[in-house]
Amino acid sequence: MATQEDLQTLISIVPNLQMQEGTPYYEVLLKLIEEIGKDVRPTYTFNKLTCERLKRNIQAAKVLIRACQQEAETDKKKADAAIEAQRVAQKSETPKPEETSSEAASKN
Repeated sequence: MATQEDLQTLISIVPNLQMQEGTPYYEVLLKLIEEIGKDVRPTYTFNKLTCERLKRNIQAAKVLIRACQQEAETDKKKADAAIEAQRVAQKSETPKPEETSSEAASKN
């Protein structure tokens, strides 16, 4: 699970990412994937700086993927709870079938 400490480390590792408070992890992950894409081709020339940056970005992507998974699980649980609450509310609101006139007459 990604913690705030992991994310702070992520920001320090990848200075190009400008993560603001409340930015969805998925958007940050997409930006990081773009950065990784820029570094792939220069690694073919065995550029050491690019190779190291690529390694750091891949590590950062792992942290972000865990954070995205955690966020998705949390969202799913919230959605499931909301659906269940809606079902319970619908059950309590449904009126009971009214007695027929013959049943009412037999009680009197």
